[in-house]
Amino acid sequence: MKFSITEYKHCDLFKINGRVDSYTSPIIDHALKALFTDGHYNIVIDMQDVSYLSSAGMLVFVNGQKQCQRQDRGEIVFAETPENIFSSFKLAGFDQFFKFYENNTSAVGHF
Repeated sequence: MKFSITEYKHCDLFKINGRVDSYTSPIIDHALKALFTDGHYNIVIDMQDVSYLSSAGMLVFVNGQKQCQRQDRGEIVFAETPENIFSSFKLAGFDQFFKFYENNTSAVGHF
């Protein structure tokens, strides 16, 4: 799993490539917490190249969303989410907890 973070004026684009599972989710969690520590709470997660999302990975995003939404600081949104990954969110009921966008441009434009 690899990731990159691109900073924009009103948000950060967090692009993930590979599997998000119990092995890689602590790495993502650490990166998100570093963003929060720096005062970055509007985050777009580009899921286009994610091949697998485990419950551990989903929990990292849920906890991150809760952290962002405390005191209305911001939120995590997803872009370019593959159907198989989106269905995992939907099955867990988190499709109502997050916003999903078709592409990065519209997700970044949300902020």
